[in-house]
Amino acid sequence: MTAMPKPEAPTPGTLLGTSAAIFLIRFFPTLASVVALVWLARTMPAAYYGRYQSFWVQWQVLHVVACLGLPTLVLTYPGAQLRGLWQAARPAQLVALAGWVLLVAGGFASLQWWGGSAFAPWQAGLFLVLNVPVAVLEAYALGRRQFRPVAAISVGYAGLFVLGHGLLVSATISSVQLLAGLLLASALRLVALASLARCGAVEAEAELLAWPAVCSHWAHTAFNDVVQVLFRWVDKLALNFLLPAALFALYFNGTLDVPFLPLLLGAAGSTLLLHFGAPSLTDAGRVATLRAAATLLGRLVFPLFWFMLFFRRELFGVVFAHRYDAAVPLFVVSSLVVPLRAYNFTALLQHKGQGHRLSRGAVLDLALALALMYPLYRLLGLPGVALAFVVSTYAQAGYYLAHTARLLRVPWGSLVPWRPWLPQLLGAALGLGLLYTLLAHWLPERGVLLVGMAALGLWLAGQVWRARRYS
Repeated sequence: MTAMPKPEAPTPGTLLGTSAAIFLIRFFPTLASVVALVWLARTMPAAYYGRYQSFWVQWQVLHVVACLGLPTLVLTYPGAQLRGLWQAARPAQLVALAGWVLLVAGGFASLQWWGGSAFAPWQAGLFLVLNVPVAVLEAYALGRRQFRPVAAISVGYAGLFVLGHGLLVSATISSVQLLAGLLLASALRLVALASLARCGAVEAEAELLAWPAVCSHWAHTAFNDVVQVLFRWVDKLALNFLLPAALFALYFNGTLDVPFLPLLLGAAGSTLLLHFGAPSLTDAGRVATLRAAATLLGRLVFPLFWFMLFFRRELFGVVFAHRYDAAVPLFVVSSLVVPLRAYNFTALLQHKGQGHRLSRGAVLDLALALALMYPLYRLLGLPGVALAFVVSTYAQAGYYLAHTARLLRVPWGSLVPWRPWLPQLLGAALGLGLLYTLLAHWLPERGVLLVGMAALGLWLAGQVWRARRYS
């Protein structure tokens, strides 16, 4: 098998600074989605809200399937090698890629027609087609560290997204008109990113590479991306076809990912890939970098985890206006996976070109979740479905950690910053538990949540400021 070329590129800037830049770029579209979600959940009938979320669940999965791992691949290689790959690509290969995207888009459109979606099928298909090159070009711009213009593009798209949903909630426009507006916004975003890709300094001459040299890594990357998104969404993907729309809305809100937490982990992972490519960095240095990132993430993730558990009823009562209180047990179970978000279990394996390990772990993860789903559902109801994915996520984390340790020939325990993590976890539990007890005794529901969120926000901001000051 031809060895995958190592992505050796200089990586100026601090780990935290790059993570913050990537996080902020992806923050605004995510914030727009959260605002739209809360608006619709509070104001729209549960049946309509369930159909709306069914569209986005299907889109999340099929968009990754259509992208075929290209955004991750683009982040893995430096610009010179990417230009070489583009020049080496044959027209038949590009036609095949375009055909694949159109095939997936056709499937997405068919699902909207079959399921009676609120959106027109042709709109859904075109929306997916436009957003595949958007994802690839955004990854290319991030690899070239064009953070400010990409952030401006993201802010513009997020603003149009929120505006469209505000008009939908106020009954000014229909669902079809909303998606027509998002199609226009996506087209503008694509044009802006394409213009960005054409400008800027060229770092080096194109490094010509043969496609077979990267095909194995690309195949594993695409497969791993698809399996990972399936793992994240397969329960919702299955239940959106099996449950009535109103009941699916309840399950969706109860198992919703914490807003911005996957975003934070994704930004950290992208940054680690960029920094691991520094030619002067040894494996010991990469482990130290990974531990430092995990220590910082622990300061952010562990308080958020305990906040979710202590303030769970206030969250659902205030945010969803008590319309989805029955989803609180689902929320508690799905939150048990949050502590794992303080560590990136795949970054070193991906840097080392261990795509087959990532793929195998992803498949084992998904298989275990599917095997546990039905028996736990029979035992616990819908919370059992969520618990199946929590258990399999912990199993997958152990699998990746063990193989990373074996690859680097170090004890697996040395990869994890246990010493700083333990006081972080216990301190957050004691501090937030005491705060919640006092607030619940003296304040009404809304006051408890607002004061708790303010305290959490100040703590997180302080930790980021402290990290930036001493980095």
